[in-house]
Amino acid sequence: MNSNILKYFIINFFTICTIFTTRSQGVNCTGLEKTWKSRKSINYSYYKADIEKLKINGFKHIRLPVDLNYFLNDADKREKYKFKRLIKRIVKGTAKAHMSLIISNFNHGLNLENYTKESDRVSKNWIELLNMLSENEIAVDHIYLDIVNEPVLYPKEWEVSALKIIRGIREVHPNVVVIYGASNYNSIYELSRTKPLPLDNIIYGFHFYEPFLFTHQGTSWTGDQNATLGIPFPYPDSTTTVKMPQLAPQAIHTAGEVNYKDYDKTGTYQAISDKLAWVKNWKELYKVEVWCTEYGVTKNADEPSRLHYLNAVNQVLRDYNIRGYVWEYKGNFGVKEFIIKKQIH
Repeated sequence: MNSNILKYFIINFFTICTIFTTRSQGVNCTGLEKTWKSRKSINYSYYKADIEKLKINGFKHIRLPVDLNYFLNDADKREKYKFKRLIKRIVKGTAKAHMSLIISNFNHGLNLENYTKESDRVSKNWIELLNMLSENEIAVDHIYLDIVNEPVLYPKEWEVSALKIIRGIREVHPNVVVIYGASNYNSIYELSRTKPLPLDNIIYGFHFYEPFLFTHQGTSWTGDQNATLGIPFPYPDSTTTVKMPQLAPQAIHTAGEVNYKDYDKTGTYQAISDKLAWVKNWKELYKVEVWCTEYGVTKNADEPSRLHYLNAVNQVLRDYNIRGYVWEYKGNFGVKEFIIKKQIH
């Protein structure tokens, strides 16, 4: 066997063994976010099985993306009833399993034109959800509210909106713990440029999908920039048999072409560590709690590269004492198979 090929397989085997001995801190259990509408009817048995499987595999933290506005306002009477029944059972189920639960507000509709008015609606939705749980005497001390997923407002406008939302919620539920993600889709760079809110019981959140060229390769919703398939992780050096693919014709003259040319610098373990260090330094400067509420890679990437990447991000987060939630248990970025095979946990 060629020595380079042998070296490649040895490295892969070592990486998978390393993943086996490390622990991903949390996972996103998707299905209620309505971003990609499923044809399947999601009921509690769907989530109960996931909760039990994750608990068996050592997970203690779940993030639940939910389209709150749809289920509380736009859905028909029957679907509203089914949602309320489902969410109560999920909250009870995670409490029984001694797992923490983030409920994250997807498809909130906040934008620069409506944020003043819509902030009140977001608060109202959260209050309705919490009231429903408290009226049924359901314990919520293990719940965290991710008030708005991936806000797209400018930083100042988002801070104004977030303060209004949080204060509105806390007029009724003063002790609730809130997750506040920075603007520009929960950007680490925007977070590093902000100052903590003048409020207590706030956890700061961010999302990490870098390098985007790798994590979102072949995803239709990100357009031609990510049309190139076969991007490996890490960037292959001269000692490996893995090669970079040719840039897809559709990606020429897009941001993807720039990202492709820079991949030898961005597609490395060191680059991941350096970028996450921005958050670590901010966290230590202000002495606040920070969580990475999403990180992951599409199934369009090859399995060894996915494992390399997930392990790399997970390990850096652990080194920096930042709780992380991999996206997602099932779906386009799903890691269920890795968990079942004990390749990540």
